[in-house]
Amino acid sequence: MDFLGPFHPQIVHTPIALLIFSAFFAIVGRLFDREWLRKAAMLMLVFGTLGAYFAIESGKPAHRVPEHEQGVSEEAIHEHSDIAHNCFRFAVAALIAYAIATRLKGGPQKALVGAGLVLQTLAAVGVGLAGKEGGELVYEHGANVRVAGELVKTPGFVPRRRGEAREAAPPADTAATP
Repeated sequence: MDFLGPFHPQIVHTPIALLIFSAFFAIVGRLFDREWLRKAAMLMLVFGTLGAYFAIESGKPAHRVPEHEQGVSEEAIHEHSDIAHNCFRFAVAALIAYAIATRLKGGPQKALVGAGLVLQTLAAVGVGLAGKEGGELVYEHGANVRVAGELVKTPGFVPRRRGEAREAAPPADTAATP
């Protein structure tokens, strides 16, 4: 799904909004025993999980430019990706827990609904953390940022061709001493 890469910044806002609000609606729906809030939370969880899938898929091609052409920290990019994958796993697990709970009665149903709510909340926290990390990639590392049409590069970064070893240029503030 490489064609989604350029749309990663737009796509990520769907799971951020939906997963966070789904957890909020689910918690409020349980606290005040409001069925319509729980149903709304489930709908948001379904679409938020789908959005998380597409955010992850669009992030795969989107990371290539900052990592290979700008010198953005590979570690920072992978941390962002790892958090996003865990968020998606929590959301899927919550959906599975809720789906199984609909087929049960009594204590097992309540336990699975409780587990689903915890997983849904973890997905909401995870998407918030993934969003924070993504923001840091852009605003602190300059990932995919262009100024006057040119990609911003990490100081000292020297792009390489396929198969070449990467070398860092000497720091700009280093002056020869007599």
